[in-house]
Amino acid sequence: MKIGYPNNPRKDIIEEIKWIAEHFDFIDFFMEPDKAYYDVINLKIKKIREIIEDYGIGIVGHTPYYLPFASPIKSIREASIEEAEKCFQTFEKLGAEYVTIHASWPPSLFNAKEGLEMQMESLASLIDKAEKYGIKLMYESGIGELDNYTNVAKILQALPKLYFHLDVGHVSLYGRDACKFIRKLHTKIKHVHLHDNFGKDDLHLPIGIGKIKWEEVIKELKKYYDGTITLEIFAPKEYVLLAKKKFEELWKKL
Repeated sequence: MKIGYPNNPRKDIIEEIKWIAEHFDFIDFFMEPDKAYYDVINLKIKKIREIIEDYGIGIVGHTPYYLPFASPIKSIREASIEEAEKCFQTFEKLGAEYVTIHASWPPSLFNAKEGLEMQMESLASLIDKAEKYGIKLMYESGIGELDNYTNVAKILQALPKLYFHLDVGHVSLYGRDACKFIRKLHTKIKHVHLHDNFGKDDLHLPIGIGKIKWEEVIKELKKYYDGTITLEIFAPKEYVLLAKKKFEELWKKL
């Protein structure tokens, strides 16, 4: 098991990578505006690669979570795919093998079936484009009511080359059972995000602050998984490090 942390895309990317490298095994590289998008990263690619190599840390890629891959407007879906491909190009230069694509749904005027169709059409195209850069795509389910087990399973079943990015915070919302996602989809899981909440809002709290039953989740996860885990906790750095220590203790104990 390796523990990572994401960069804040609104802060200097060099400083972000250095801090993460000093405390974690890998960086979960959030390639987003304004200070960590591909246009900025490409100008600093040599320096960033040097830091990653000097520290010997790994890298997992993450494209902007708000790209509208399921927009009802086809030209917007196509533009989103083009933007994601530009991220793939830069992630290849950084040495990332696995990259996350976030769930996307159309407005409620469109039903779940239509949303699935639009989303899967985009995902199929994204998988093909990612392969050109030696990248494997992971699907991170979102925070809406449609991001339930049934819909996630349909997407992964329809697209055999797509892996699953398990976000424990997301799969614990709306009364969803995180352990069910782990049991049923464990062969697809390639990356994990951990953060806490109270079951209604996506709060990204340190583990143990909210209502997620971490002992149950970690026990289930350890049965099947021993890969990269990101603490996607949005808190002051001292709390992040405390959460890291708590998680390491729980993982070892359970």
